[in-house]
Amino acid sequence: MYRDLDKTVLVGNIHSCVTEEILFELFLQAGPVDEVRIFRDGPQASYGCVYYKHAEAVPYAVELLNGIWLYGQPIKLQRKTGG
Repeated sequence: MYRDLDKTVLVGNIHSCVTEEILFELFLQAGPVDEVRIFRDGPQASYGCVYYKHAEAVPYAVELLNGIWLYGQPIKLQRKTGG
């Protein structure tokens, strides 16, 4: 499914205990969330995407939540860009 990159936050360094539901609740603090996806590749730290309903939430989420510690490790956030 095509996603608007302006409404997407990349989330890195996700601990294996973190669920999509946990990220959904956390990222709601920055605005209405459309969907959360976590991609796991073995036992290593995972990454994911948070898809917001409005692009205005993305910079606010990155500013507010980047570096927040979940299960003993900080999540790393960045805006998703094309290319």
